[in-house]
Order: sequence, then structure tokens, then C-alpha cells
Amino acid sequence: MWETVVSHFNSYVGWGIIFILYLAAVIFLFVTEKRKERRILFIYMPLVLLILFFLPPVAKLIEKLADDEIYYRLLWILPVTVTLADTMTEIAIKFKGKMRVILIAAFSVMIMLGGRLIYTDDRFSVAENEYHMPQEVVDICDAVIIPGREVRVAFPSEFLVYVRQYTPLIVMPYGWDDIKYWGEEGSEYKMRAIMNGDVIDANALTYEGRENVVHYIVVSEEKKIVGNMNDGGYEEFARIDGYVIYKSTELDFFIPSELGFEVEELD
Repeated sequence: MWETVVSHFNSYVGWGIIFILYLAAVIFLFVTEKRKERRILFIYMPLVLLILFFLPPVAKLIEKLADDEIYYRLLWILPVTVTLADTMTEIAIKFKGKMRVILIAAFSVMIMLGGRLIYTDDRFSVAENEYHMPQEVVDICDAVIIPGREVRVAFPSEFLVYVRQYTPLIVMPYGWDDIKYWGEEGSEYKMRAIMNGDVIDANALTYEGRENVVHYIVVSEEKKIVGNMNDGGYEEFARIDGYVIYKSTELDFFIPSELGFEVEELD
């Protein structure tokens, strides 16, 4: 359990620069801050949280009640951003003129060095529109949305972080575990594994599509498909921005049952 605790902490700290700055800020506030409420927020509360985090019995209890991921998120409660901003401001206002500018610039550089450019992660890209997401996500979602009706769509992995932000009218067949462990080995009939393969078995994909009541399946044009999607009840619906959209020829489109409507067939 101790190894798990340390592993979570190392994942949270990353390169360590930001956390070192944070510890320095806490020490600075411990020496200089006199207001009780701010000492509680910036010093005592984080200290208690860190002590609890590093206690293996607490880790065992939380993992038993929730899961490993929830335990890691305890560190998110640390007011790192607020503490750094407050401390740097407190220091900067003690100076005037060029010295203040130099200090602010130095603080900014240290913060930048402590992080990394978010676009180095393949799941994020430079904003192409007002929605701040890849344009192909917007175009494909708009093509398959049916207002007032629930549409289930199987998307490639690069779409997963965007679709739920763009519209609530589209749901996906993947559960949290499927997304969390995307790309790991699993049953050949698991939809996530099939969608993630370099070569896609049309029979297996369409079988999973029918089993999971998927109305549309979106596949990159760069993927090689072995077999015929039509044989499994999915026909080509459109080609948009480098992706092929396959539409079910067998499944009904329906209004979400939780809204109290009866099932309706698509005209």
C-alpha cells in the first residue's frame, strides 16, 4: 500500500518544480501570515490533508469505499494554484517599479518551467473554433445528431474527450473502465479493442455495434477494415474530415426513456 501512496504522489508532483514552489510559498506564509483564517486555508488544512494522504490505513479505507482513482484525487484539494498566486502577489507588492516587473516575470518563468505545453498530449489540439475542439468532432456530431432523440455513436479514441463536451444528444457505448484502460489487451469482441486496432474486423465490430445498440460507427479512413460492414447491418452514411460514418440499417432511433417518451422509429 505504501508503494501505491508514493506512486500517486509522484504522479501528482510530476517534474516537482511547481510543488517545490508551493512548499516554499507555504513556508513563507507560515512565517509572515498573521490572519487566522488564511493560515487555516493555506497552511493547516493542506498539512492535515498531506498527513492523511500518506497514512496507509487511510488509503486502504478510501480504496475500499471508492477506488484507487478517487484516492489520487485527494491531492486535488490542495490549494496549490491559489497559494502560489497569493504568495507571489504578496511578495510583488512589497516592491515597486522595475523590481516588481522583474519579480513577476521571474515568477511567471518558474511557473512555465514547472509545467509542459498541453498540446504535447495527443488528446488536445489548438482551438479551431468557438467550441475549442477539433472541427471534425463538430462536423461529425452535427451530421448524426437527431434533436430530441438519443443517438448512440462509437467514436475513435481521439474523439472521446470532446464529444460529451459538445453535445448531450450523443452517448457512447464505452463505460469508464473502457476509456480509462483504452488500448490494453482484452477480448477481441470488446468494442474498444476493435475500434483501437490498426486492422478492424468488420464482423466483430458490427456484432458489438448491434449488441451495444450503436446507431453510428465512426472509423478513420486510414484504418483497414477486413470484411464487409454491410453484411453486419451497417451501411456507409457519410465521409467527413477523413472519417467514415457507418449507419445501422437495423436499429431504431429512440427518444431517451428517462424523459418519459415512448420509443419512436426514425422516418
